[in-house]
Amino acid sequence: MGRTAMAALVWWACLAAQAAPLRLPAGSGPVADGGSVTAVAPGVLIRYRGWLLAVDGAASVAPPDVLLSSAKEGQAPRLQAGKLAREVPLWAACELVKGSVRLRITALPGLDEGPVLLLDFGDGDYRIVIPAATIARQDHAALAQRFPGADLALLLEGGRRVMLPLGNRHAQVFGEEQAVPYRFAKVRR
Repeated sequence: MGRTAMAALVWWACLAAQAAPLRLPAGSGPVADGGSVTAVAPGVLIRYRGWLLAVDGAASVAPPDVLLSSAKEGQAPRLQAGKLAREVPLWAACELVKGSVRLRITALPGLDEGPVLLLDFGDGDYRIVIPAATIARQDHAALAQRFPGADLALLLEGGRRVMLPLGNRHAQVFGEEQAVPYRFAKVRR
């Protein structure tokens, strides 16, 4: 086999490894429909059909399936799922599967500075946008335009995450350290 053919084979194998979803063990209990987001300073906990994600240092009693850290200055967002720990550079995606539920995490350019993480649960069931930088209130409406199909934004305000439902121009930001989670259901597209 020539060098060019070997290089092409290695390149293809690397692409295939990146494209293959990481499979996590499914839980033993029943899987509830829908999900919830709970503000836990400084981040949030996201639950969806058996998944538990801890974003930006949110503490959980149960061990999370995925730990996500927003981008810091000059660095890409970070993802940890089991033994997989990696940065998610712009335009890169990581696909995870737990039981029969898929989660795709993509890093995209934000409105101003810093990347945005887009969490896509299921087959377009629910989409959550997580900007790395603070977004001015007058720019909140631009999130729904920039990320069509996103259902909820987890904004950074005052060093903690707050929630903004998208798709409704009268929606208000809420969620500063609340005990009651924001509940959501599968969205039909």
